Amino acid sequence: MASVLTTVIVNPRAAAGRVGREWAALEPALKAELGDVQFLKTEKIEDGIRLAEQAVRGGSERVLSLGGDGTHNEVLNGILRAGVAPGSVTLGILPAGTGGDFRRLLNSGQELLTAARAIPAASATLVDAGQAWFKGDDGVEQSRYFLNILSFGIGGLVCRLVNKSSKRLGGRVSFFVATLEALMQYTPAKLRLVVDGDDKGVFEVTNIAVCNGRYFGGGMMVGPMARLADGVLEVMVLRAGPLPQVIGLSRTIYQGKHLASPLVSHFSGREIVATPVDQNPAWIDCDGEAPGVAPVRISVVPGAVKLLDLRPEVA
Repeated sequence: MASVLTTVIVNPRAAAGRVGREWAALEPALKAELGDVQFLKTEKIEDGIRLAEQAVRGGSERVLSLGGDGTHNEVLNGILRAGVAPGSVTLGILPAGTGGDFRRLLNSGQELLTAARAIPAASATLVDAGQAWFKGDDGVEQSRYFLNILSFGIGGLVCRLVNKSSKRLGGRVSFFVATLEALMQYTPAKLRLVVDGDDKGVFEVTNIAVCNGRYFGGGMMVGPMARLADGVLEVMVLRAGPLPQVIGLSRTIYQGKHLASPLVSHFSGREIVATPVDQNPAWIDCDGEAPGVAPVRISVVPGAVKLLDLRPEVA
């Protein structure tokens, strides 16, 4: 039997469960746009990793991720864990999540069927990924790839609060409400930051974002200079400060106008290491998932995967 060359990994729980509820109508509509594909549905956390790896090992040369940023992250991890040559598999994004940060880098924008319509003729760009090693919630070191942004500090706490919510208010509002709630709970962590072997010092932080892409937190443009195919990661240090100042900084990040703030430091590099120097947890947010806490070590993976429909100015 010939292998299916295009596989779609579907998260039925995406968009507050709307994908699953509307699947009877969505499936034929997607087939009309995508042609001959197979659909594989996730049922639980990390199913996307398993199904994407299974698809690639079974011969799929193109894997499409239908869901939110967390689903896209799982599919990326499945592709890269399959052990095939870097760049030999193409990833496509079919956006249907709450935050929808990665889809902001695509030509086709925010709507699911519009993105599906663009896929057959879309060009593929060889892009980088990041790989992180960190302490999981069980205390054991874990490794995870990311396509967009990995942050640590308040970011993972916000992510946990969003993922526990109904998300029915939509991405931007859900993340803003969760950010305000997290600010009430979070005690700033102190971390020593080393970039490409250069000790940048100890920072008391609200968050540190290591950016391959540009957006996180439901539309915050935290890494306005980040590009996915330049072989480096952009490191944005958001220092702790008085609460009104931190809230004001959060507002400027939506427009990418935060670099002039005295609370912000910016570095670029290929290897980033952050080590806590106190007991306050720096919670990790990895492409919309919250898998653990610092210490964290991050490396760029150049030319990791081909990505469909990327806007040229972010390549």
